[in-house]
Amino acid sequence: MAQGNEPGKRDEDLNPEDSSQVVRLPVEGSETENADGIARKAISDNPSIAGMPSGQEVLEDNDLESDSGAEDLGVGWDTAVGEGKRTMPMGWVAAIIVLMLLLGGWALVTLSKGAAHLRNREAVTDLEDAKLAMDTASAERWLERLEMRVKRYLQAPSITEKVKYVRDPQRVLPLMESYYLRHTLMPGTVSSIENIRPTEVGKRPFFFVEVTVEGKEEVKFLLLEDCEDGELRFDWESEVGYQPMEIASYIETKPTESMVFRVYAELDSFYSYEYVDQGRYQAFKLTFRDEDEFLFGYADRKSLEGRGLLALLQGRGKDIPVLLRLRFSRGTKSRRSVLIEEVLATSWVWSGGKREDEGP
Repeated sequence: MAQGNEPGKRDEDLNPEDSSQVVRLPVEGSETENADGIARKAISDNPSIAGMPSGQEVLEDNDLESDSGAEDLGVGWDTAVGEGKRTMPMGWVAAIIVLMLLLGGWALVTLSKGAAHLRNREAVTDLEDAKLAMDTASAERWLERLEMRVKRYLQAPSITEKVKYVRDPQRVLPLMESYYLRHTLMPGTVSSIENIRPTEVGKRPFFFVEVTVEGKEEVKFLLLEDCEDGELRFDWESEVGYQPMEIASYIETKPTESMVFRVYAELDSFYSYEYVDQGRYQAFKLTFRDEDEFLFGYADRKSLEGRGLLALLQGRGKDIPVLLRLRFSRGTKSRRSVLIEEVLATSWVWSGGKREDEGP
């Protein structure tokens, strides 16, 4: 009976301990931890395998060969381990290095060229500034020279002194002597130069200068030629409006020899006496500076003078200054009708040659 009350082997099998009746489900990490513990215990209990490397150490030694094989097979790059272990091919590294060297060299060359260009530009700018300074200084010297000549010309107390500053002095001196027999030479003091304008007369360079003179309300107009020898010379004839004789005397005496006059010409329709034939002649009205007198000039329509003046005046509606050679017809009964023999200039500036027996 006593035996019946003691638990037997069968009862142990039927009544295991609580821990043996628990079904253990695998838990993440626990299996590894148990395996590691068992492995460590087995190694410590078995000295013959204690010196062998662990599985982790074996894996670490074989990583390079494993990754290399995966790369050769085209796999492994898509896994987390593969991505962490992947390396850039040496060919790409070399290409990038070469590219960086090329870019660096290009940058150095570009910077060098840029610096050289900047230096060249600075040199050009310096030259331009120097040239501008020289031009400015030259212009200032020229202006000072012009002002000095204007002052000396207007202040000249005599014909001998004044003729030193005029164009073509040998030809003009007799004209000045004749003119100042009829007019008083009045020296003047320059107050200021109001304006200077370049112009061209007969394809020659001139400067038109406006000057104020002390004691004079009206501005004085001067015309200077920039001569080939570098001197500035005044056109005295256009300044004074030189005429070979007084207009009133010319109309009164009616000389038949040719004379050169500075006139204002405009188209007209008055025909009379020997110039009544409108088919043959073209009429012009001729007026003068500071004069109330006037003339009627006639030019043959077929002549160069007639055609030229007609073309010059048509459509203008006003007179123009011209330099004309005029003469009265012998035995004329007209008081103001003259023949236009020649158009010397379409201004009051004489720029041509002359014969000894001619005026300007």
